[in-house]
Amino acid sequence: MGAVLPTALGLLILWAEADTGRAGPDATAGLLLVTVITLTGYVSGTTTLAARRRQSVLRRLRTSGASDAAILAGTLAPSAALTVAQTALLLGITASGEGLGPVTPGPLLLAVVGGTVLGCALAALTAAFTSAPELAQLTTSPIALAWLGSALWAARTPPDQVPTLMLALPGAAVTQLSRIAWQIPGAAGLLPAIALLTLPALAAVPIATRLFRWDPRQ
Repeated sequence: MGAVLPTALGLLILWAEADTGRAGPDATAGLLLVTVITLTGYVSGTTTLAARRRQSVLRRLRTSGASDAAILAGTLAPSAALTVAQTALLLGITASGEGLGPVTPGPLLLAVVGGTVLGCALAALTAAFTSAPELAQLTTSPIALAWLGSALWAARTPPDQVPTLMLALPGAAVTQLSRIAWQIPGAAGLLPAIALLTLPALAAVPIATRLFRWDPRQ
C-alpha cells in the first residue's frame, strides 16, 4: 500500500499524460504529488500508527524519555521518506520529457515538504480515531478523497481562475504550486497557495500530538 500502489498509480498518470497530453506537465506533477502524499504519507502513515499502537509499541516508546512529538515523528519518518523518494522518482520522469520549459524549484519544494508534513500530521490525527490498522482504509477515506478530489478540481480549472477558497483545500494548493513551478501563464497566487498549505501543516502538528491516543483502543 505504501510503496507499490502509489508508484504504480503515478506511472499510470504519467502514461495517460504521455498518451493524451491534456493535463500538461504542471498539472501532472500536481496530481503525482497529491497521489503519493495521500496514499503513502497519509494512508500508510495512519495504518502504521494504528498498528504500532495495537502492538503497544508506542506505549513502550513513551517510557524511553523521548517526547511525544519525537515518537510520532520517528514512527512516521519511513512513510515521509518513502513519500519524498517516490516523488523524486516520478517528478524526475516528468522533468525528463521534451519541451517542458524551465522549472522553478522553490514552489515545487514547498509543495513536497508542506504536503508531506501536512499528510503525516493528518495521519496522526486520523490514527487517534482508528482503533485497528484494518480500519484505516475506512477512516482515511474522507480526507483522502478531499485531497485527490481537490487536486483534480484544480487541474481542470484554468490556472488564472483558481480562487483563494479553492486553495484552502490541500490538493488544490499543491497543484497550483506545481503550476507556478512550471511557470504556467496565469498561475498566480503564490503567497496564498504557500500560506494555505503551510499554516494548516504547522497547526496540525501540535494538534495531532495533543489529541493522539497512545493506549490500544477497543
